Amino acid sequence: MKVSRSRAFSTRSRGGEPSGDDGVIKADREALLAYIQYHAQAFSPEAAAAHFDALSDEELERLVDAHVREEALYREALALGMDKTDHVIKHRLVQAIEFITDDLALRTTEVADADVEAYYEANRDRYAIEPTVTFTHVFFNAERHGAVQARMLAEDKLAELNRDRVSFAGAPGHGDRFLYFVNYVGRTADLVASHFGDAMADAVFELDAGPDDWTGPLESKYGQHLVLLTGKTEGRFPTYAEIQSRVRADAEREGRRVSRRRPGAPAPLGA
Repeated sequence: MKVSRSRAFSTRSRGGEPSGDDGVIKADREALLAYIQYHAQAFSPEAAAAHFDALSDEELERLVDAHVREEALYREALALGMDKTDHVIKHRLVQAIEFITDDLALRTTEVADADVEAYYEANRDRYAIEPTVTFTHVFFNAERHGAVQARMLAEDKLAELNRDRVSFAGAPGHGDRFLYFVNYVGRTADLVASHFGDAMADAVFELDAGPDDWTGPLESKYGQHLVLLTGKTEGRFPTYAEIQSRVRADAEREGRRVSRRRPGAPAPLGA
């Protein structure tokens, strides 16, 4: 796809005279590729070109319109001298330069393997893998049946489920409709607690997994539950080799953040 379009926009200085350019905003390939990269916050000419070449005519037209509008407003701001007097704009210009230099630094600077591994050891807790459970449940609504009756129904149903060896997939055909899900696959304690309450979440995580052993009743704030726990994974710390690329990206990001702390820059208010 080739682009050679331009849009006319006449800008004037504060004195009413032309701003010094020819009043034409060019939306050629080079200008649009630059626009794509800055707005994507990724200084990658190859990726921008691939994205640009895949645009439909309608998408290209919208891109041109957005670029022209931005450039027109930018020229008006310059004509008003806002680049010299507005501290917000000055700060944004500084951010733009930092964005470019950060991205170039990321591409040209390699963090030593030993430094990446040291970063991992210093931040192991950040990479902890939480324990999870996989289970289904049959629910009896205490509000609908009353607390006592809900428990009695659950106890009767427990005998039936184990007698008939009802499977994980068969759970939705029993009990009342629950507010959230019937099946929970690979869920953490925080998620389970947010649906059932802390006490029941603790009880579920203490169960032993079995392919067809229903357990209960377990009580939540909503009523009684019969649980079939089919899977359980223990929490652990992944090895460095498992997540090396992720740790490297985090270490590089932290390095850029530290390097951007300019000497003499004022501390944030309230710090």
